[in-house]
Amino acid sequence: MIFIGIDLAWTYRNETGVCVMDADGRVEFLDAAVYSNEDILDIIMDYTDGPVMIAIDAPLIVNNESGSRGAEGELMRSKIHGHRLFAFNSNRAFLTRAFGDIRGETLMNHIIQSVPGIRIGFDNRASNIVETFPTGICCGLFPDKHPIRYKKKRKMTFKETCGEMDRLTGLFKEMEAEGRVQDLIEKIDWDLRSATRKSHKHLEDKVDAFLCAYGMYNIYTGAAEEKMFGSIEEGFIILPIKNE
Repeated sequence: MIFIGIDLAWTYRNETGVCVMDADGRVEFLDAAVYSNEDILDIIMDYTDGPVMIAIDAPLIVNNESGSRGAEGELMRSKIHGHRLFAFNSNRAFLTRAFGDIRGETLMNHIIQSVPGIRIGFDNRASNIVETFPTGICCGLFPDKHPIRYKKKRKMTFKETCGEMDRLTGLFKEMEAEGRVQDLIEKIDWDLRSATRKSHKHLEDKVDAFLCAYGMYNIYTGAAEEKMFGSIEEGFIILPIKNE
């Protein structure tokens, strides 16, 4: 099984993060760039000799014209390891008006048409595609570290955000030292002392892509339980919940 995490940009002008991990937890590819859907599909197709598990941070199934999906509501009403999470409410009218496209849906359809036998929803025996949520992955897998505010927030200074990113990359170093993941740190390329807003955003996209892949890897290996919010028919979010 190959695990592919995609932090999909809402628009076609911004960077998308892509991560590829193998069944031993080795990060084979990790980068962020302004990828077209075709570029992303080209990367995916390089790894389809066997089954692939594709996890995307973007709404994939959005049937509701307005309001919110049941997936977000269910997630926000739940607690993960005692923590409540906030999730962006998705609907077709807003996404189409703001971004001109529901990109997750478009990319998913491209993948389904190109990858033989791929299924929507988690299945550890076959190729599949799922929607996931990096903040929820951090909460589900690293509850003792949550919250890790490594993304830019209105009430946080850039220095504080970089400090949180440093805390997260420090956790990644511990994971690699313990053998939980391989060849990640060399692809992170983070130096707090020389961080800029541009380099931070670039790394954020790469980190989110890694978390998407790593979350599904943990479910596949049995290190975490699969938790689905919503439904495959109306839109869903899958998170890994660390076994106690």
